[in-house]
Amino acid sequence: MAKRSRLPGHRVLLLLAAMAWASSAPAATPEQVARLVREIKPVSSELKWQQIPWLLDLNEGIRQARREGRPLLLWGSDDDPLERC
Repeated sequence: MAKRSRLPGHRVLLLLAAMAWASSAPAATPEQVARLVREIKPVSSELKWQQIPWLLDLNEGIRQARREGRPLLLWGSDDDPLERC
């Protein structure tokens, strides 16, 4: 199975638009864009991490991990993984 890119769909469309604008080649057809989005955009089975009830408060996460005897995952990113923006 081919490895899939993790770019969200809107970023793919922006990337394609920028490439079409900057290129001297003709712009992509709607069919080509649709095919690329299908190939690049993650499918629901690749987005299971979005179903996890993530805590945004570190102290609450530490308390909950201790109560449940579970490890704590600290996820840091310069992007918003919960796509609130």
